[in-house]
Amino acid sequence: MADDQRNFRSYYYEKVGFRGVEEKKSLEILLKEQPFDVKKLSLFCLRFPVPAVYRVLVWKLVLGILPPHQCNHEFVTSVRRDQFQDLKHSLCVMRKINRDTSIAKVFWKMSLLEEGNLLFDEQKQMTTQSCKVFMLTAQCILEIVEDEMEAYWLTTKFVKHQQKWKDILYLLQDRLESLLKKEDGRLYKHLVQFSCFDSLPISVWFRSCFANILPSNSFERIWDKVIGGSCKILVFVAIAIFLTFKRPIMSMQSSEKICLYLSKIEPDSADIIVGKAIDMWQKNRGSSATHWH
Repeated sequence: MADDQRNFRSYYYEKVGFRGVEEKKSLEILLKEQPFDVKKLSLFCLRFPVPAVYRVLVWKLVLGILPPHQCNHEFVTSVRRDQFQDLKHSLCVMRKINRDTSIAKVFWKMSLLEEGNLLFDEQKQMTTQSCKVFMLTAQCILEIVEDEMEAYWLTTKFVKHQQKWKDILYLLQDRLESLLKKEDGRLYKHLVQFSCFDSLPISVWFRSCFANILPSNSFERIWDKVIGGSCKILVFVAIAIFLTFKRPIMSMQSSEKICLYLSKIEPDSADIIVGKAIDMWQKNRGSSATHWH
């Protein structure tokens, strides 16, 4: 009886536009715990969409930007702001940045300086895939938060978080191809015919978690899962993209046209893709054939 009432309540909330009300209440309970339980928050990210009003706070806690004890947040934020300002000031003194330098590029150079990896002639470091991924990530996070200091730490910590999977990126593409072949063999053969798996920037898609491919109100829900600890979700986003645009893709006779078509996804299509990706990911999470993070 209780289950029936809960299911009816969830159905009602969804129908009247309040989907996620129960999830929001659950998160608020977690956020009242002291200290914050980071493992529970990570699990919440995996199981539910994080309410927008709490998303930045949850991300900062899970990524370790803020400590579990709320009483230390003000002090830690002050220290991080000082670090941010010192790094930026140092680059100005070194004449590595100026007023015309984009914020994303400033963040990249700051991260290199922070890690002790900034070269005297840093131009070579500006052409690497790591730089491209970092700057794409920074640009997207700057759409979510207005405070540059917060955006910098979210960018650097998120990029470091992704590096946990750097050695299995090739497995993600292998999984993408095998699962897409199983899901839609005809579409898979068409993409193979024009060498699309070699031509498309799939490695950048995965490393940047679809930054600058999906609009911010869509990729946020994917990043919830990545921050929660799943890289597998990225495979299903790629599959969802191919399946959603199957008809136009099948009409194209070159990898160049397909790559151009998939280079930027409109918001209306992005919501469909993200919903489809999360649905497929959830259905496959318990599958022994696809049991990996």
